Amino acid sequence: MNFSSIEHHAYGRYCYALDTDTMNLGIKTGSDITEVWIVWGDPFDRDWRTQDAPWNSVRQQVSDCRRLPGSLWWNIKVSPPYKRLKYYFELHCGQEVWMLYEDGFYTPRQAQNLYYPMMFIFAWMNPADISTVPQWARNTVWYQIFPSRFSRGTNPACTEEVLPWADETVAVTNGDRYGGNLRGIIDRLPYLHDLGINGLYLNPVNKSSSQHKYNTEDYLTIDPQFGTNADMAELVQKAHSLGMKVMVDGVFNHCGWEHFAWQDVLANRENSRYRDWFMVNDFDFEEPGQNSRKSKFYTFSFVDNMPKLNTNNPQVRDYICGICLQWIREYDIDAIRLDVANEISHEFCRQLRREVLKEKSDLFICGEIWNDATPFLQGDQFDSVINYPLRSSIMNFAMDKSSGTTWLEEQVNQCLTTYCMQNTQVLVNQMDSHDVARIRFRAGDRNLARQMVALMFMMPGSPCLYYGTEILMDGDNDPDCRRCMPWKKIDSGLYMEELEFFRNLIAFRLENEGPINGTTDFVHEKDGTMENRLVRFRKSDGKKSFMCIFNFSGQDAEVSSGEFKELLFSHGVSKASGGWIVAPCGFGIFSEGSC
Repeated sequence: MNFSSIEHHAYGRYCYALDTDTMNLGIKTGSDITEVWIVWGDPFDRDWRTQDAPWNSVRQQVSDCRRLPGSLWWNIKVSPPYKRLKYYFELHCGQEVWMLYEDGFYTPRQAQNLYYPMMFIFAWMNPADISTVPQWARNTVWYQIFPSRFSRGTNPACTEEVLPWADETVAVTNGDRYGGNLRGIIDRLPYLHDLGINGLYLNPVNKSSSQHKYNTEDYLTIDPQFGTNADMAELVQKAHSLGMKVMVDGVFNHCGWEHFAWQDVLANRENSRYRDWFMVNDFDFEEPGQNSRKSKFYTFSFVDNMPKLNTNNPQVRDYICGICLQWIREYDIDAIRLDVANEISHEFCRQLRREVLKEKSDLFICGEIWNDATPFLQGDQFDSVINYPLRSSIMNFAMDKSSGTTWLEEQVNQCLTTYCMQNTQVLVNQMDSHDVARIRFRAGDRNLARQMVALMFMMPGSPCLYYGTEILMDGDNDPDCRRCMPWKKIDSGLYMEELEFFRNLIAFRLENEGPINGTTDFVHEKDGTMENRLVRFRKSDGKKSFMCIFNFSGQDAEVSSGEFKELLFSHGVSKASGGWIVAPCGFGIFSEGSC
């Protein structure tokens, strides 16, 4: 038995309360383990009047086993009747059997002779400690809007000259002003509602000198290029009337050069009352240039005109929390996405959660974190993060024709077991955004792009479309991924086929939140293998289930009609004698029959 590959803790993703009645337990092992059992019960459930009285426990097989890269993940749910849990694992490696306690491994004979076995303990299922997320986020399909390039409506507040609105073939620079604004978004809400969108995610809309607005000058004023505070309130109100939640971008890791506190630092240097609002190492610095590379002061990346806010400072934390509370009160927003969230202090994140939830108890907090975000998803900070690891898994598999289906299974299972289940079910999943090349550009093929987005939609979490993905807009990395939305072509009916596909995909996701956010079980052949690059997985919530088949093989794949009852949703699937043919880059979602 490979002992070094086995890992379990009585906390974190390995042991946590799903709700007030249910505990979820997971253990990671090497691929040599053939069986896992758990022995569990209440820590005090024995006759204490008798020294050798047995502990009352249940021995239960852990049958849910998933492949991870180089290891296995075993998972089980138990319901401790008295809200306390004591347990140990029984691990089988063929005929070899070992017991795993908190203090190490024991043979069955050694375990029998222990005077005081150090079993794992979860002391009490306190409701206040259970990670809870807004339930509405489980069944939300987000639509991300980059305001300056989405749609231009009448904006009396803006007097600046703008370029003629371009279509999606025109390359753009970050400085190009096309005049997209909040009124344009309001005008297009019926379009989004017809598409099925029920969540708007807006890139920054506050006053800033740039087109992207990530260098904030004034957090409490809507940028005049976009409109007014009243326009923002109207946008949220009209979105709500159509059943849409609204998430705004909170850029609190850094601010812009023009921000009042930074301007005071520039004027008064070390004598500024705001000197500790920032991370300045040497007050002898010039105008924007190479100061951050010389460590004069810290910034976002090495961008001098985005000085880093010191969220370790209680005054800064209070200031930012006040901003968010004002957004809730003035606009009635439903969610905040925190930019560069892994660089802000955990203490700020905890304070923010406490304060905004007092104001709006079901506010949704999502962080921009590209890697493992476990420290932020412990129930006291964020509900969710942008799920970049899932995007990477799907894209790497789709683009690397040499990778087999088992590789995708392992990568997806890694994504699905990194966090507590309640957080996984509200992760914001997207295949492209304002920060990365568009999925159409990466795929190089419209059908492959469609297939990757559809696969993402079938995974637990809240799917998010970047504006224009629904018509498969093209574009390389920033700024090319920020082109103008081609409304003339859309209104003329040029993209009817693409829009119908995404309308149906969104409807299917919203109608099947339960099984999609339930289990994801990759299906193997009887010999334990999977056909190379023909991906099969079952979705189930215990009440309803269906089979998903995605064909990445590059050739037609035949599916027997005896396996399934009916075809629920598909692209590139045709009826054939005795079954269906799934074309390359095609997929089908089937209700299950005798399979």
